[in-house]
Amino acid sequence: MSSPTVNTRLGLIAGIEKDGVQQFRGIPFAAPLKGLGRIRAPEPVSAWHGVLDATSWAPAAPQDEIPFMPVGETGEACLALNIWRPLHQATPLPVMVWIHGGGFTAGASSQSLYDGSALARENGVIIVSINYRLGILGFGEWSEWPELDGVSNAGLRDQILALQWVRDHIADFGGDPAAVTLFGESAGGMSIACLMASPLAQGLFARAIIQSGSPDHVVTRSEAARITRLFAEAAGGGPASCLMGDLKGIVRAQRSCFKATVNRGLHASPVAQFGMTLLPLIGDDVLPEHPLTAMSNGASAHIPLMLGTTMDEWTLFYLSPQSMGQSRPREEPDDERLTHEFERTLPGRGAMMMSRYREAMPEVSSSELFCAYETDRMFRMPTIRLAEARFSHIAPTWQYLFDWPCAFNRRLKSCHVMEVPFVFGVTDKPAGQFFTGGGEEAEQLSRQVRQAWSSFANGKAPMAEGWPEWPVYKPNHRAVLHMAAASNVQIDPQSERRLLWDEVL
Repeated sequence: MSSPTVNTRLGLIAGIEKDGVQQFRGIPFAAPLKGLGRIRAPEPVSAWHGVLDATSWAPAAPQDEIPFMPVGETGEACLALNIWRPLHQATPLPVMVWIHGGGFTAGASSQSLYDGSALARENGVIIVSINYRLGILGFGEWSEWPELDGVSNAGLRDQILALQWVRDHIADFGGDPAAVTLFGESAGGMSIACLMASPLAQGLFARAIIQSGSPDHVVTRSEAARITRLFAEAAGGGPASCLMGDLKGIVRAQRSCFKATVNRGLHASPVAQFGMTLLPLIGDDVLPEHPLTAMSNGASAHIPLMLGTTMDEWTLFYLSPQSMGQSRPREEPDDERLTHEFERTLPGRGAMMMSRYREAMPEVSSSELFCAYETDRMFRMPTIRLAEARFSHIAPTWQYLFDWPCAFNRRLKSCHVMEVPFVFGVTDKPAGQFFTGGGEEAEQLSRQVRQAWSSFANGKAPMAEGWPEWPVYKPNHRAVLHMAAASNVQIDPQSERRLLWDEVL
C-alpha cells in the first residue's frame, strides 16, 4: 500500500491507498474533548506541524458497546472524519457525507458497514464519514448548572463543525464543496432532518438523503432537562465531577436516562419514546423550532431530498433483541400484553390503534401486528409527514420503500439497517452478508442503489440501470420506488395503514 499525501491549510495529511481508492482515516475536525469541554461547544482543530498520520481510525465517541455493532476503542479524540476518494477521476467530484446511526447513543464512522471504498471507486464520488458526540455528552441539557457552561445539541454542533471542515478543506482532496450531499440512517437520518431545519447548517450542503430517519425524534427543552437530571442524580459526586472523570463513569451514569420515557415531538397527545431518550432538543440556536414545522414553513425547500424506510423496520428490535444488546428474545404476546404494548406507546389511544391494525391486518400474528404498527409509528409515518411538509413548496422529493429479506433471520424480513450494506456495496463482506446473504442478486441490487444515490449526488434525479423512472412524491400521486430484487414504482403503497394515522401522528 502506498501513502498518498494531501496538503491542506491545516497541514499535510498522509493516508493509504487500498481497494482502488485513497483513504484518509481519523482526521480531526475538532479539538479533543477534555474536562468540561466534553459538554461545551466543539473547538475547531488547530493547524499541526509535520505530517498527520491518517492511516488509523479515530476512537469512537464514548458509549456502551453493543456486541452486534462493535466500535472498538472509544475516547476523547473522537471528533474526527474519514475520506475515501477514487483514483484517476477528473475533479472536482461530488461529495457525500455520511452520518452514522445508533440511536444517538452508539455507533461510529469506522464501522465496517460504512466502508466507503466501493461507493467511491465505482461511482465517482468522494465519501466522507463523521463522528459526533453521543448520549449525555451530545444531547444533555445543562441550563440547571450554568457553572458548567454546557451547550445544548452538542452532537448536532459537532456535525455542523464537521460540515464546515468539509466546506473549507474538501477541495484539497478533489471534492466540490458546492456539491455536498448528506446521507445517513436512523439517528443519522434524524440528524439530517434537524440539519435541514437548522439556521446554523444552511449553505453547508446541497442535497440530502434520509434513510429510516424522521423529523419527529426531537424533544422539548423541558423534557431534555428532565432526562439530564436523571444523569445528574446518578453521577454520585455531582455532574461536574462525573463529567470531568473517567469516560466509563459517564457512560455508566447515563444508563439511568434510558430507564425513563420521554414525550417525542410536539403532538397534542403524548407519543412515548423509550430507550432512546437522549435526543436533539428544540428551542435553541441550533434548532429553534420543530424540524417538521420549519420545513412546513419552507426551510430547505431548495434542497432536493430522497427519503424512505425499510419494509419491516421494527422486527430487528422486537424479534431479535439480542442483536441490539438485550438479554433474551420476547415471547409471542397475548392480547393483554399486546394491549399494554400499544397503550405504552400511544397513551390513551393505543387500544384504539390496536383495533384499527387488527381490522387492517387480520391474518398476521400479534408480534407481526405490533412490528407493523411500530414500523409505522417510529419510522414510516414520520417519514411520510416530512415528505408531505414539502408539498406546498414544490420541493423535489423522492420516496422509497426498501424490501429485502434478512439472511440471518428470515423472521426479521426487511428490518432496520437492511438497506445500508446495499448503499455501501458491502453485501459480500461479513457484516453485509449478515443482512443480505451475499450473492449476485444482492450485488445487482446494490449496484442499482449505489447508482441511484450517486446520480442524485451528481445533481440529477435518482436513477439506476434496470429501474423504472422514479417520479417525485406529490399530493394525490404518492409515487414510491419499491426497491427489491425486481424494483417497481408503486402509488401510495400500504395506503390503508397510512390512513390509520390521520389525526393521530
